[in-house]
Amino acid sequence: MNKFLILSVAVLLGASTSACGKRCSNDPVTTVPSPSGKNKAVVFHRICEGTVPNTQVSVLASYSELSNIPGNALILDGDVPLQARWTSDTSLTISGLGTAQVHKRQPSVTDVSITYHQ
Repeated sequence: MNKFLILSVAVLLGASTSACGKRCSNDPVTTVPSPSGKNKAVVFHRICEGTVPNTQVSVLASYSELSNIPGNALILDGDVPLQARWTSDTSLTISGLGTAQVHKRQPSVTDVSITYHQ
């Protein structure tokens, strides 16, 4: 039982840190619901201890909360003024990337295809 408890605590603590072991938090900037309200796109800043904030996007089910993990769709260096717009329930356009360095850029998340524009 004690081994299970220690493992559970370790997993929970790991979920609140980044891959490099720093404490991180997500600060939502804007949330855009899909036309039917089934999904939402969340643009947020991820701030990790001792680093510069970056801009990220997650596509989530409408009932889901933004958890303390990196974005599942897009990760950019710095504070980037992104705009997210749904063109249908299964198609999302993200614009405003500019010249920011891209660390993650998924063409789709679950059943949502994503188009990116500078």
